[in-house]
Amino acid sequence: MNQICQSIIIGSILGDATIYPCNQNNEAILEYKYDNKSFSYLKWLHENLKTLGLGKIKPHKGFHQHRFRTFPNRELGELRNTFYPEGKKVVPENINKLLIHPISLAVWYMDDGCLDFRAKDHSNATLATFSFSKKECQLLSETLRTNFNLLLGVHKNCMRGKPYYRLYVSSRSMNRFISLIQPFILPCFSYKLPKFHQQSR
Repeated sequence: MNQICQSIIIGSILGDATIYPCNQNNEAILEYKYDNKSFSYLKWLHENLKTLGLGKIKPHKGFHQHRFRTFPNRELGELRNTFYPEGKKVVPENINKLLIHPISLAVWYMDDGCLDFRAKDHSNATLATFSFSKKECQLLSETLRTNFNLLLGVHKNCMRGKPYYRLYVSSRSMNRFISLIQPFILPCFSYKLPKFHQQSR
């Protein structure tokens, strides 16, 4: 698995993709599924991950989605063990060794990112890390500071009385964050970039 391929997968795991164990040989498969409005993104992923061996992109019956899966792969099995040590997705302690390429950030943002845009006020990017604990979010924040020189805060949100956490890009880091991810952001996600909102006003 080359670096770009692995970096895309790291961003995907932090985002919406799921790795499933599939046999006793420590092999796993990675599944992608997205709404039809993001079909171009699914095709981009399929093209960039083809060295893994992939099934065809197929409609997800009963949903307005398409999906594909990789073939069983031992390297994916190792990533499964890293990110799902007890069956639940976690942020591993060695995330600073894995989250090292801007394309990982871009994929993660395309999956789970949002732009908090307010005209004449501010535009700050957020990452919905609701499945991770506060400690895990703090580890991600520290990794982004160390590896990318980005400042992100951990913000608490409450839904139905339960706390969830998200990462919030500091205004001081927004220009750098956008400059890192913009070369990889697909047109179907341009609405997540501040420049899109500035031009559409």
